[in-house]
Amino acid sequence: MNPFEAVQLPRVINAAGKMTYLGSSAVRSEVASVMSAASQSYVDMAALKQAIQLRVAELTGAEAACITSCAAAGIIVSIAAVLTGTDLDKVEALPEIKGGKREVILQKGHAVSFGANLTQMIRMTGATAKEIGTVNGVKPYHLEGAITESTAAIVYVVSHHAVSNEMLSLPEVVAIASKHHIPVIVDAAAEVDLKLYLAQGAALAVYSGHKAIGGPTSGLIIGRQDLIDACQLQEKGYARAMKIGKENIMGFYTAIAYYLKEDPQEMADRLKEIVEKLQADIRGCGLTGISTKIAWDATRPIPRLQLIMEENAVMTAKQLIGRLEQNNPSIRTRNHSADAGIIQFDPRELKIEETRIIAQVMQRIWEG
Repeated sequence: MNPFEAVQLPRVINAAGKMTYLGSSAVRSEVASVMSAASQSYVDMAALKQAIQLRVAELTGAEAACITSCAAAGIIVSIAAVLTGTDLDKVEALPEIKGGKREVILQKGHAVSFGANLTQMIRMTGATAKEIGTVNGVKPYHLEGAITESTAAIVYVVSHHAVSNEMLSLPEVVAIASKHHIPVIVDAAAEVDLKLYLAQGAALAVYSGHKAIGGPTSGLIIGRQDLIDACQLQEKGYARAMKIGKENIMGFYTAIAYYLKEDPQEMADRLKEIVEKLQADIRGCGLTGISTKIAWDATRPIPRLQLIMEENAVMTAKQLIGRLEQNNPSIRTRNHSADAGIIQFDPRELKIEETRIIAQVMQRIWEG
């Protein structure tokens, strides 16, 4: 069934992964059921948030938690929190900053765009984004030299968007920050481990609720109690414009409860089965000028099929991507390496019965 047919939009086969531009995750039926019931009911919203945030903190092992409308909102709320603390006058004054701490440091290779610029998320609070080092190298002295009495926080990005080579590691950043009593905020929007970054010394870690966790559009901040208290207080200021509804709060909570029960190895094995099936289906078409390879994500247990365009390919990677997208059903792929002639197929939102459809469409395009 295609629920978007009513507005004349084609069905999408999602081989791109948990991408915001495609709606991120298709929630499990249990999550959808809870959301439907919540959307048709009433609740004291303050009490709901308090109850869910306490339970999520327990589930993740964090001191405290704050639910947001998305990870981008979580970044803004986290930055606002370090600028204001729990002073309501400062919360209401933003983007005018009442106090001397107004600079947020990040490594040059971490100044990414995830569909919007991370530095803009920082500047929305009134803070100044101070980038250090170069895109191909940051050394400890760069961070040491950037820290002043005006430093409010350091943002550390864990993402395929970010440069990882020759950047300071999170433990290195934390070691320097802790000497100056500066909180480190980790942007871990699409990451899978909900405990790692706090364990490595981050003060706050920000996640998307609708990517690895598999919930509806939502976000999560976990970390130090005092900073989470300040995050929650931002509802009296910036976070009011980013509020999350009762149905998404309940959907997020249901999704994270299921997510934390999953066996990571079973999940990896299931994804590998889908990728191997897709590889076999494509190879079975006998397409000339194409080779395939299974490659694992650098930081997450995600196997992906790489479609590699060879010299005798009948079209470029970008041309094939365009043809796949124009098809009905529209087939969406992961295209970060398209300039290098590589198309990736991500299995996380792909149904195993869709692999044959992808192969058939590719064969029709290739031979057409």
